[in-house]
Amino acid sequence: MKAQLVSMPIGSQPQMPALEQLLQPRLMLFWGRHTPAQALLNALTALAALGHRVRVFDGGNRFAGYTVARTARRLRLAGLRATPQQTLERIRLSRAFTCFQLAQLIEDAPATCEPLFILDLLATFYDESVPLRDAERLLATTIGHLKRLAAAAPVVMGAREPRPQVQHRWPLLDRLQTAAEGIWLLPNP
Repeated sequence: MKAQLVSMPIGSQPQMPALEQLLQPRLMLFWGRHTPAQALLNALTALAALGHRVRVFDGGNRFAGYTVARTARRLRLAGLRATPQQTLERIRLSRAFTCFQLAQLIEDAPATCEPLFILDLLATFYDESVPLRDAERLLATTIGHLKRLAAAAPVVMGAREPRPQVQHRWPLLDRLQTAAEGIWLLPNP
């Protein structure tokens, strides 16, 4: 399947795909200058409120439990039957603090029918204490496991472009974009 790039004109609102699209087994990337964590948190909370179990791997310490709970309450008020507690119970969170931990989480993840959201996937790969050659090698292996997982269920990744001090790590984002089957470039908030 060919990658689909969706970008938004300056000044427009970011368009997340419909929730049904987020349930298709494929590898999807949402990226921008800033981490698209808020958009992904809203999407995964909506899926959980609709009854889907959702796995979340947090690579950049972006999971905001209070925000997810608040969104779950708003969805309940909007007419969804799930209580905020039921919604939160359907979300399974794992955090990684190094690229090695995140790669291990992804490698060890079983291929299930549950959607997998990965928040700020490249944050730990941008760490300058990890040589670029090692980060590239580790990311290549990780992408292979992401494709394995995406064959069974949707894998939704969030990433940001490298900050100015690590601009030489752009190839990591390029590699992730090449691997993704759907790519959404989100504008600055």
